[in-house]
Amino acid sequence: MSSKWSSGGATPGGVQPRPAVYGAQYPPLHSAADAAVASPSRSAPGIKNKPASKLQDYENSVSDAWTTSVQLDDEQVMSSAQRVLAQHAAASREEEIMPPVGVTPAKNSRIQAMQRLAIQKGPLPSKGGAVDTTPTPSLYPRLVDTSTEETTRSSAKGAGGDRDAARFERLRRALSVNGESEVDMGRLREDCWLGIAHRMRPAAWRILSGYMPTKKERRETTLKMKRDEYWHYVEQYFHTRFQDGHSDTFRQISIDIPRMSPLIQLFQQKLVQEIFERILYIWAIRHPASGYVQGINDLVTPFFVVFLSEFVPAHAEVGSFDVSQLDMETQQLVEADSFWCVSALLDAVLDNYTFAQPGIQRKVLHLSHLMSRVDPALFNHLKAHQVEYLQFAFRWMNNILMREMPLRATIRLWDTYLSEVNGFAQFHGYVCAAFLRTFSRQIQTEKDFQGIMILLQNLPTSTWGDQQICELTADAFSLMQVFDGTKVNGSSS
Repeated sequence: MSSKWSSGGATPGGVQPRPAVYGAQYPPLHSAADAAVASPSRSAPGIKNKPASKLQDYENSVSDAWTTSVQLDDEQVMSSAQRVLAQHAAASREEEIMPPVGVTPAKNSRIQAMQRLAIQKGPLPSKGGAVDTTPTPSLYPRLVDTSTEETTRSSAKGAGGDRDAARFERLRRALSVNGESEVDMGRLREDCWLGIAHRMRPAAWRILSGYMPTKKERRETTLKMKRDEYWHYVEQYFHTRFQDGHSDTFRQISIDIPRMSPLIQLFQQKLVQEIFERILYIWAIRHPASGYVQGINDLVTPFFVVFLSEFVPAHAEVGSFDVSQLDMETQQLVEADSFWCVSALLDAVLDNYTFAQPGIQRKVLHLSHLMSRVDPALFNHLKAHQVEYLQFAFRWMNNILMREMPLRATIRLWDTYLSEVNGFAQFHGYVCAAFLRTFSRQIQTEKDFQGIMILLQNLPTSTWGDQQICELTADAFSLMQVFDGTKVNGSSS
């Protein structure tokens, strides 16, 4: 070491001794006199001692704060501490439920709030904070096949029941192993538009998605070829998920999947989450124009549940079924079929997920125009309270209403969407208009921006089933007839 540095001095780049810090969290360990003896003043030449004397005067003036002669009541101290902790915990709980929202939020803060609402998975708490104690219906919609089963449902009586029995019988003939040699797609769309019996739904969805051929003789070979092709993609691409350029995509997928339907046991199984990781990653790799976008993960769930239901015992609940009970070949079959069918759906609405999401912007604008024509009172009410359609309808388009209704209602709605030639790309817009009209009166009773937005993000659909979806799609069909002049297949059913 150079002789320029004294043996007791600090060396350049070395750790310097920390100066004493005084305050409420750091009381002095010694008296001022002891400190003066232990640490003599090292004022540099040319610097006056006046500031130091002021600091010394301040220390002397507050030195009684650290005097040991002050006696504290331990019980009183603990009581005060408990009150502070209780107040802090209560404030934390309130912030978790709903962040503070001003009466007239600034423009930027409103936009940020709407972005949070657009990606929120669960509904917001209702105003009264009441807990819904209604028993939750089954996850999977099981329409009663009136052509073979006895039923007491009112919808199965009279002409309506006879009509359902007739169309279910036609579906059975068309889709069964020993059925017709070729399915008439026009007739199939008509018979499926009003809902599909659960036993026939997997086969019907495969055909309506364009995944399984209409000719019976080609189905087995085509399905085997497509399933093998999917697993070839997995072998070819899935190992790249941790490489530069792909790791961000896979990381986002792995973050979103555990958040998906957190209250449904099926989707919290590690095996199921791994299936979704492969499906979403392979789709993203094969579609670089859009890549993976948050919300696409939700669109896999209806297909997965429907194709899984084919192998779940009749007495078991799909939502809690342990997928590991299935053999590996069956698991792979469900995964591959889910991949190809969700790919067909996304191909129809790909502009929803490309840069700037032009498809969603166009659909939201169309919804606003529709509402100005079919429900001007609601349209003006939203406008008066500065509620923009993009603030709530973005999620309706991005997730195809999946977060606005229970999964069983979504599956029933998709029976109709798949029966439409452009169900997801076109008919969905009219369904959104009918959906908004359903709650028009309730929305108009809200008299401020916050109340309207909370209701729109928490619409009362938890008990929806086949009847509500039939009414919704019937209203949407009427709107499409008026404004688009398109005849819906199966309208005469």
